[in-house]
Amino acid sequence: MSLTANELWSAWRTSAEVRELAEGLITRPKGEWSSDDDALYGILHNEPDRALATIFGAMQLTDDQSVLGGLAAGPLEDFLGVHGKAYLEVFHMLALKHRRLREVLDGVWQGAMSKDVWHRIETLKQKSF
Repeated sequence: MSLTANELWSAWRTSAEVRELAEGLITRPKGEWSSDDDALYGILHNEPDRALATIFGAMQLTDDQSVLGGLAAGPLEDFLGVHGKAYLEVFHMLALKHRRLREVLDGVWQGAMSKDVWHRIETLKQKSF
């Protein structure tokens, strides 16, 4: 991880690439897979900072609850299953400051997360505050 928690949260404001991908994720037709989904999942394993910054950007750029739910149950849940342990402190720090992250975490299920990661994420959900 090369970016700080705050840099990851706000990268969409300074990176045109992150913002463009985040906007693509929130504007695609509901229920359809797009090239933006392909791009995000293409970087999810090898460029976790950029993937997480994109997910964070997307969740800040929309108030559409169905889009936010899709981010939670899709890319965010998958990210946590792959990189959760390495990014737990990032999630902890940001969830304490940002209600939107806590709300989106409410829609995440355990999936591929280890039990220790899942238990920590459970404590950061909005319903826990």
